[in-house]
Amino acid sequence: MTQSAKPEHRVAPASRLRAMRDRLSQNRRALTRDIGLIVRNISSLPWIVFPIKSEADARPEFHPDSYQSRWEYLSVLGQMVLPVERVSASEGTKVVIPPDFQWSETTKQSKWFFLNGICTAPTMALLETEELARAFHRPVHLIHTPTYGVVWDLWDAMTARTLRKDGKLARPAFNIVRNALLSHEHIVLLCYSQGTIIASYIVRKIFKDPELRKHAHKLEIYCLAGVADSMHIDYPLTAEHGHPVPYVEHFANGQDFFARIGVLSHYYSTSGAVFVRPEKKGHMLTDHYIPGIVRGDYCQGRSRLSKYVGGRLPAETDYVAFDRRR
Repeated sequence: MTQSAKPEHRVAPASRLRAMRDRLSQNRRALTRDIGLIVRNISSLPWIVFPIKSEADARPEFHPDSYQSRWEYLSVLGQMVLPVERVSASEGTKVVIPPDFQWSETTKQSKWFFLNGICTAPTMALLETEELARAFHRPVHLIHTPTYGVVWDLWDAMTARTLRKDGKLARPAFNIVRNALLSHEHIVLLCYSQGTIIASYIVRKIFKDPELRKHAHKLEIYCLAGVADSMHIDYPLTAEHGHPVPYVEHFANGQDFFARIGVLSHYYSTSGAVFVRPEKKGHMLTDHYIPGIVRGDYCQGRSRLSKYVGGRLPAETDYVAFDRRR
């Protein structure tokens, strides 16, 4: 998302307004569904950010001590609030390499990406990427979706998920993943919050491309605090390769507002094992999710993702089986 033109939601000629009206009409059932989900789960909304620093060793996104200076912290808060057009800090180009990491032939053939959530300034995105790289002791490439401020971010997320108008957010990320699939043997997408909506779009595009379908078995997707309303696998490809294609897992806190209106309300349209901590509050990645995943609190060590912690490698058979056919 490095284009210098104004975001498409800033321009509203008559033709665009008509297109939006038609899209709202076509997706009115999904819109009604999502409004109902928001109303029913509104009581969990205050716990998106809180508790702050619930984990002693965590670096919470909204704690000033997580940043190098108070200016960085204030910049994060300011970018979250001010509705200003910004460009991506990294379209898969910036990579965080954990301390003492040693490259091998296996790691050279593998590429890990991180897709961030809404309201994410560059310094926050890098903070989250650093914590993921540290947890899994692997280089992680950042695919940064820049924030336009909380109001526009929420609008973009709603239009992408509910109205299926997701090219603006997801097309740059899809191009990055496509190139990686064609050049590497193993691709991992770590997707957080809005990033799961983007991942869902990427999967749909892969399935529609005859050439990319041949590489879909290389892809593993791990959805954290997922707000997407769907995620599908391909059953013919799954039968061909002997494991779900793409392989997908979900991790959700039971009292996380966005997870509640996302994956936890859409089991019927969500492929992949869903690991839940029912009483856990909070939506923030570095404090409310990463420490619990590292300890195995969500899955007691059963998930494939947990077997990557600390630089380990899962076995070829370490896939969690599920069967929710659409």
